[in-house]
Amino acid sequence: MVHQENRKRCWTCKERKIACSKQSPSCRQCRISGRICLGYGMRLSWPRQNDRKRAIVLDTQGHTQKTLGSQYDLVNVYASDVEISRRHLNSVGQRQIERHPTAYDISPAPIRNPVWAPYATQADLLSYYQNNATRPLTFANQSQIQHAILRIAFTDQSTASSAILYAIYAFSSLCLSYPAQALQYKARAIRAIQLSTTQARATKDALQCIVAANLLTLFEAIVNFSTSTDWATSICFAKRTAISTFLTDRSYRGDLALIIDWVHYHDVLSKFAVQYYERRVEGSLECAMKKELSSIFMNVPEKSIIVPTSGCSREVLSAISEIMSVAMDTEMSVNLREEALDKLERRLKYAQQDIRFETLDDAEDSNSVRNTKSIAELYRLSGLIYIHLQRETRRDTYTPSRHHKLIADAFGILENIETCERTLPLFIVGCEARTDAQRAIVLRVIDSTRARFPPNNMLRVRGFLERYWAQDDLDTEQQVVYATKLTTVLSYDDGIPAFV
Repeated sequence: MVHQENRKRCWTCKERKIACSKQSPSCRQCRISGRICLGYGMRLSWPRQNDRKRAIVLDTQGHTQKTLGSQYDLVNVYASDVEISRRHLNSVGQRQIERHPTAYDISPAPIRNPVWAPYATQADLLSYYQNNATRPLTFANQSQIQHAILRIAFTDQSTASSAILYAIYAFSSLCLSYPAQALQYKARAIRAIQLSTTQARATKDALQCIVAANLLTLFEAIVNFSTSTDWATSICFAKRTAISTFLTDRSYRGDLALIIDWVHYHDVLSKFAVQYYERRVEGSLECAMKKELSSIFMNVPEKSIIVPTSGCSREVLSAISEIMSVAMDTEMSVNLREEALDKLERRLKYAQQDIRFETLDDAEDSNSVRNTKSIAELYRLSGLIYIHLQRETRRDTYTPSRHHKLIADAFGILENIETCERTLPLFIVGCEARTDAQRAIVLRVIDSTRARFPPNNMLRVRGFLERYWAQDDLDTEQQVVYATKLTTVLSYDDGIPAFV
């Protein structure tokens, strides 16, 4: 056997401080002594325990650790949160400090398939939508609504029905991580809607365009939720189309009632976002203030039944929508405003919310029934809390004890539920979390909901809440009003905040 000589000693001989034969793969001294030859390659050098030249640990004898006293409070916030808080506090009476926001992304980038992956066929996309893609739509995983969408899509072969199918293909492509294909189908859906609106159309065509617009709303809210305003534009289109199609003095049932519920639910979410967003799209506030849809929505005989699209009764959702309208109406006098809020408070205080078991997929599951009732009650309490927050600046009508009682009741519900996919009541109640225990409850519900629904939706709400909590903690004297904080939080990103 030929042994190759190395220029350096092996690590074993070097540690023993003896001569080395420098043979490979192992030196002669190691073979004779029966030791393992550590070789001649590179090795990390760690100091020995008794090495006085390079101490392995710090000598802690006589070293005292400085700790903060109990008079200090630690707040886990970003530097940008501090700058925003200072800007608002200075506007109360101190000098103005320029805001320096930093980049803040509350959602990871979407996972993309390899460029060589083949596009799915339309049949595959439709099958995926039926079996998987409806799961992230919060309510469309309920069979009653899913079947209604597909029935309306396959009513005929019109341009409007094609718009629904293209929207379905776009949503499925997005879920399957085909972004280029998703954008292509989105563009086709928009063109089909535009073409249908220019033609003489019947009620079914308008209904199909509304469904397609609602699906595009969900698409935009997921794909570009931090920069896009298209989702709010789609909601406004669906709202205007519904107002021009449905009569205010007629009661609708079946698929028509489901679609009206869907449009009104999106309208309430959009109204809340538009109200507190500084850089509004032209016409968005005007569209949000239109009240005709509420009249169509409430023209039903059973206002106390919990509807699957919103998660609460029509009575409760309508009252919350009207509270937002009162808050947005800057021309309303103080007396009329208080009178309107008093009426809405009484409506919510005595509102009944009942379950129709045929609307539940898991009607025999006691946990499902209990969770449905709990979320509906959370809606009602969030509406009452929202009313009290509108009276925050008027000490003659604002009652702190009643407000705190509502908050305690709401957190009692959150503490006893596993998931809450309805982001609006979760956000309104979550903003009132003052203690670490309350915030831990909210974060637990968000995390458990993320296990059931896509992360974008819940991560978005979590980002809003954490930003609001930071502003609330920095405002130690509670000088900044609720509306200002909410506007700051929801206007941080470039796009209108989406709660769908």
